[in-house]
Amino acid sequence: MHPLGVCATLVGMNATQRSAMMMVPVLASIAMVGCNTAQSPSFEAVGVQEVERSESRSVIEFRVRASNPNAEPIPLRDIRYRVEINGEQVFEGIRSPETTLHTYSDSEFVLPAVVPLEFLSGTIDYALLGSVEYIPPGRLSEVLFDAEILVPEATLSIEGTIDAGS
Repeated sequence: MHPLGVCATLVGMNATQRSAMMMVPVLASIAMVGCNTAQSPSFEAVGVQEVERSESRSVIEFRVRASNPNAEPIPLRDIRYRVEINGEQVFEGIRSPETTLHTYSDSEFVLPAVVPLEFLSGTIDYALLGSVEYIPPGRLSEVLFDAEILVPEATLSIEGTIDAGS
């Protein structure tokens, strides 16, 4: 090796070679996380409730139960979601559930949506669709998540029917 060590070696490389050399630790880290056997959390609807109404819109809260099938806790981060009523998108949002799913347990959180009143009459089919960012178990997973190198997402897909009245 050159008397100045690794620094001189990196300086002697072209930009492509340096980029490839710098990617080795990142790829090794991702490969190690790939060995993580943690399962994604799952989600189900617990309830839908109107909490506020004005002349033109209504605030609907979707209560969601998240389940952790793993022996390690899973912190939940941002949820990106949309609400569809009778197949038409009526709301889109981002929210943090501010919860950690403990070992083999469930936790509930609420996702609000502001919906125009013209969509809320009679029996309606709704869909709550999106993705939930979470941190898999392990310190390396936390580091990669914080560095935005590996940000796993679980699918949020809940459908149902509610009677919105007249």
